[in-house]
Amino acid sequence: MFSFVRLEISNGRKRPLSAKCHSERSEESLCTMRSLASFGMTKGRFRPSMILNIMKFRLKTKENKSKSLWGKGDKDTLKLLNKIRIQGKWLNLAAGDGRYNLNLLKNADLVIASDIDKRVLNKLWRNTPSKYRSKLQIKVFDLTQKSPFKSDYFDGIFCTGILHLVPRKILPKILREMNRVLNKNGKIIIDFATDIKRISFDGKFITIGKEPLYKLQEARKVLRKLFNNYKVKIYESAVKDEIVQAANSYKFSFKFIILVADKNK
Repeated sequence: MFSFVRLEISNGRKRPLSAKCHSERSEESLCTMRSLASFGMTKGRFRPSMILNIMKFRLKTKENKSKSLWGKGDKDTLKLLNKIRIQGKWLNLAAGDGRYNLNLLKNADLVIASDIDKRVLNKLWRNTPSKYRSKLQIKVFDLTQKSPFKSDYFDGIFCTGILHLVPRKILPKILREMNRVLNKNGKIIIDFATDIKRISFDGKFITIGKEPLYKLQEARKVLRKLFNNYKVKIYESAVKDEIVQAANSYKFSFKFIILVADKNK
């Protein structure tokens, strides 16, 4: 259990709003970073076309074919999805095997789930109840490249577990494409992890590749700048000392932001 605080930002100002809830955070961010280090770096240089290979990384445990590898989903995110009005056409960007996709499908008219990994999208399709498949499409593409969708196409974009891992120079490019394909009254929902710490059991600080490693205050500034033409609500929370079971297990903790942005408000 932890405190959950919302800060609303509008025209560069913030005002705190109180709330409380619980979190059940999966190892998605951890695995994402680990695969980014494995696939996205070559001789110290970032290769943008490789970034979404992060979703090809899988835990060294037997995958459950009927459930998301990442679990049921973060409780904070699920709570917001239940409160926010989801309607029209939505893009689930870097959807993976779709732990949040059904939450979008239940209310949207159409959901396009995208990822660079066709395997996880096929799993997403198989695990989607048949009654919702008529309004589901899957699309394989790399979010660091130009989006295959026309301008002003979507009413909403949902993206979790990846943007905080993208190199700083690439992040604005991705957000520009999201802005391009979102219609004038559209909504964006993202999450963004900060203050990531991995401590081995012998007390050593572990880093993976050249991940940006944002601090919370820095992430706020970055997101405010990137979404300066949006009305933005930022929800903050934290996860403390999860034990990551791996070849060399360690304690994993981080803070995170869930951002809800309304275009042209």
